[in-house]
Amino acid sequence: MTHLDTWENHGWIGIKNAPYFRKAAHLLRNRTAPTTLKWVKGHDENEGNKGSDLLVKKGARKNEEDLIDLDIPIEFDVQGAKLNALTQARAYKGIKDSKKAPTRNTTTRNLQKARDAIHEYTGYLETEESIWLSTRKQEIQAKIRQFLFKMMHGTQKIGKFWASIATYAHREHCRECRVTETMEHILTRCREPPVRITWLLVEQAWPREHLEWP
Repeated sequence: MTHLDTWENHGWIGIKNAPYFRKAAHLLRNRTAPTTLKWVKGHDENEGNKGSDLLVKKGARKNEEDLIDLDIPIEFDVQGAKLNALTQARAYKGIKDSKKAPTRNTTTRNLQKARDAIHEYTGYLETEESIWLSTRKQEIQAKIRQFLFKMMHGTQKIGKFWASIATYAHREHCRECRVTETMEHILTRCREPPVRITWLLVEQAWPREHLEWP
């Protein structure tokens, strides 16, 4: 683990999958014999590599995550960042990471909807992190990234948002379908001509040589 000393000096701030690396460091330090790690080229017909690939695919198809013991005895648990390695930016990120914003129920529901749709189409269960990363790809226009972010959090002023505002209560329902507006209805289910025409054009432009039309 080439970067272990640096990660510990920085208090593990900003390190992805830090709990797993910290547990691995504890297990290695707890051994009485020297441990050597060897790099193996991927996808090179190596038996161990092929076996690990099979286990990864098997794990990705599980409906529930395995419970992993990540507890570390206090004598092996290095706490905090060293002052001589702490920058203002790193300290700010550490404070931000330690005070996670509470999860919104709407966001949780929409993430699960996205996971279910991806699983139905591809057969793979994506993680929440991979879904968020997909919505922030630089290839996507900024205004579309912003729209996806708002849609995932359910912050658009539609449907039931207007129900309790007397002079605007009529905005709760779709004028054509007379149902309570949701983003799913607006984007895919509404019978208004613009929606039907849009999806007809998208289907015609769909690259079938790469993906089947869902």
